Amino acid sequence: MGALYFWLFILDDLGSTPGQKTTPGTTVGATLVPKQLFAMTEANIRDRATTVGSQILGKLPRGSAVTGVVKLGMDGSSEWLELSDGKGFIAVINLAEFQPPEITKPLNDRVWTADGALDIWLQPDTASGLLERVSTGTRLTLAGLTANDFIEVKLGKGGVGYLADGAAILARLGGKPVAIRFNPQTCSFGGDIDAEFSKIAARLRAQWADLENKEFVDDEARDKAYAAAEGKSTYVKLQRSFEGLSLTAIGQHYEAQSLYFSDPAAKVIETFRSKGYRVGADGTFSSTELYAGISATRGEGASYGKSELGCGV
Repeated sequence: MGALYFWLFILDDLGSTPGQKTTPGTTVGATLVPKQLFAMTEANIRDRATTVGSQILGKLPRGSAVTGVVKLGMDGSSEWLELSDGKGFIAVINLAEFQPPEITKPLNDRVWTADGALDIWLQPDTASGLLERVSTGTRLTLAGLTANDFIEVKLGKGGVGYLADGAAILARLGGKPVAIRFNPQTCSFGGDIDAEFSKIAARLRAQWADLENKEFVDDEARDKAYAAAEGKSTYVKLQRSFEGLSLTAIGQHYEAQSLYFSDPAAKVIETFRSKGYRVGADGTFSSTELYAGISATRGEGASYGKSELGCGV
C-alpha cells in the first residue's frame, strides 16, 4: 500500500517522469530566464495572468520595453509576461520581440474591406516573414501608416501585422479613385460623375415613357402617378475615393443633384478648399443663379452619407 501511495501521489509532484504536464502559472519555456519584449499597442498591466476577474494595475504605452518571464495564463492556454519587478502581468499577444515602428499617419482603427488578396507581414518588412494571407472581402482594422510605407493592422486574434504599399492602399480606402471637377455655375461634376448622372437620367426617361404609355382609370389617377414620380429623388450608391474622401452615393432630385460622402462636412469643405475652390464659412460656393454648397446630410440623404455636396435651383 505504501508503494502504491508513492506512485499515485508523490511521483507527480517530483516531476521526474517524461511528458511532465505544464500547469497554469508555470513557465512556457524550460528555464526562468527573463526576456525583453515591447508593447505593440497600449497594453493593460493586470494583477493576475487572466482577463477574467483580474484588476488593471496600469497601462503600458506603445513602444515601451518590459522584462519578465513568459508563463501560461490561468486559463491554461494563453501566454502572459510576469514582470520582473513583480508588479503584474501583461498578455503576450500585445507584445513583440521588436520595437514597433513610428506611426506617421494614424488611421484611428478605420475598418476597411480588402479589395484583393493581401499579405500581412510580421514586421514592416517583406523579409520579416508572412504572418497570414487574407482574401478579397476580409475586414481589416487599420491602425496607421509607418514611415516606410506599411500599414499596421490589428489582428482579430490580437496583436498586429503589416501591409506593404501603404500609400497605394490609402488611395483605395474609399474605393477606386475618381476625379471630381465641380463647376458650381453649371452643376457639372466632371466626366466620371456626370456619366453616372446620365445613366440616372436615362432610367428616369424610360420611367416617364412607361407612365405616358400606361392606361389609367381616370385623370385623377394619372395626375397622382405623375406627381409621385416627379417629386421623388433617385439615389445610386457608389464606393469611390476622392483626395482622401469617400464618395458613397449620388442623388438626382427634382431640380438638383448631390454627391454624398462618408466624411463630415468640415473635412469635405477643407478638401475642396485645398483644391482651389472658394467655399464660404457656411459651406456655400460662389455662383451666379444656382445654389451650390456642402452641408451635413439630413432626412432621406442621411442614409447615404454624413455630408452632401448639392447643386441646383
